[in-house]
Amino acid sequence: MKNFINAEIRAKDDSSENRTVQFIISTNDKDRHGTILNMSNWDLTNYNLNGIVGYNHDVYGSTNPDLILGSGRAFLEGEGEDAKLIGEVTFETEDINPLADKIFKKVMAGTLKATSVGFTPILVNGKYGEERGGTYYYYGQSLLEFSIVNIPSNPKAVKRSAEEIEMFVSEKEDDFEGRLSVFEKILNLKK
Repeated sequence: MKNFINAEIRAKDDSSENRTVQFIISTNDKDRHGTILNMSNWDLTNYNLNGIVGYNHDVYGSTNPDLILGSGRAFLEGEGEDAKLIGEVTFETEDINPLADKIFKKVMAGTLKATSVGFTPILVNGKYGEERGGTYYYYGQSLLEFSIVNIPSNPKAVKRSAEEIEMFVSEKEDDFEGRLSVFEKILNLKK
């Protein structure tokens, strides 16, 4: 069972050498499919071992390697209602992948700014989640991939500026244990 939830751009490094863009790819908000993902129960282990970012989820069984736009990583930021799943992609260069370069340029131009997560739900006590009041709440999910897409499902996952990232980092600088936790998460992602 694969599911797709969309989000929008978070931040971008405008230097063409870096080619790295961060997105908020999931939040606690209800999406257009009537579902809410559990931010405190994301399994990112396998994704971060093989972090790929595709275009419009065309990575499942495709024989065209150019549909993988670059390497990615994912990590959680914040807690509770403020929790967000962050996805970062480093786009391949034009000499390796012309499609990745084109999508990167469209992201930088603001033409494409949305992403979508592909995941498998986690089974808890024989169930994947529960429906309450017309909304389906997943108990947890394992990230398979995320893709740059044309239309997002999660309208509350909005683009995030470099200033907002700086604010998050400076908040952590005032909190040694929080800062240590962020660094530990980064180091674990690089293993």
